[in-house]
Amino acid sequence: MKAKLINFLKISLPVAIGLYLTWYFVSNSTESEKEYFLKSLSEANYGWIFVALIIAFLSHLSRSYRWKYLLETMDVQPKLSLMYHSVMIGYIINLTIPRSGELARAGYFSRYQKTSSDKVFGTIVVERVVDLIMFALVFLTAFILQSDQDAFQELRQMGSSESNSFFLPIFLVLAVLSIFLLFIFEKLRLKVWNFLKGIYQGCLTIFKLKNKAAYILHTFFIWVCYIAMLWITALALPDLENINVNAVFACFIAGTIAIGATPGGIGLYPIMVATVLTDLYGFEGQIAKSFGMLMWSSQTFFMILLGIVSLVAIKKQS
Repeated sequence: MKAKLINFLKISLPVAIGLYLTWYFVSNSTESEKEYFLKSLSEANYGWIFVALIIAFLSHLSRSYRWKYLLETMDVQPKLSLMYHSVMIGYIINLTIPRSGELARAGYFSRYQKTSSDKVFGTIVVERVVDLIMFALVFLTAFILQSDQDAFQELRQMGSSESNSFFLPIFLVLAVLSIFLLFIFEKLRLKVWNFLKGIYQGCLTIFKLKNKAAYILHTFFIWVCYIAMLWITALALPDLENINVNAVFACFIAGTIAIGATPGGIGLYPIMVATVLTDLYGFEGQIAKSFGMLMWSSQTFFMILLGIVSLVAIKKQS
């Protein structure tokens, strides 16, 4: 009973925070902004949105295929379909508990591939380190492009200081509790040690890559797709057709931070993106908010659809 309650809280609390932020976003929008959003939905060029969704799908497919290069170093030869379905299932589970999708992805893949989930999770850790490096490169590019770099730096720190004051005490309590439990229970210590050992072995796969060039090319392709689908979605709105590259990169950084802070960026993504467009680039609030909501909702619903399809399709894997 306690385990069910804990699992319920793990899922419900992040989602509740996201829903609250969504309510906050909507309730702080004026009637004219709400009317403009509905008008923008009817006048949007859905051809551009369709192109953005195709690019998103290609990025998911590329990420799945790139994973193969790490798995091959462990003598694992999976089907592309299994890798893809595992990735998409991980994405939709991330919408409940941030970053829990990585564990689910490793679990689903190892279940149908009949391999060690710990080692598989290690390869996903490698991916996240590579993604962090890429995010740093994109952030550096965005920072260089900004004409008002002080304002951009202030915007970057806006959410982080508040989130740190909220999450740091919780993190410290959990860390102390974890150390205490490891000290008391020997079986738990052994289990954690074997888990970390498996992750370590999985992380070593980055040094055993046989086709490093292909892995790097896929990595750049994935991140170019991420930026491109935001830019192309902006083209769908008449008032954002002339958005410049500086604003695109700044919105991408803000959106990425939002996705890391709440499950799938629910509630926070439109707020962060709208803040960038209004505070840094002088766009009207109704335009900025409409774009933030359109970008988040179109990509999120598309991801949910693909994830549900993968949940059904993966059961057919041998």
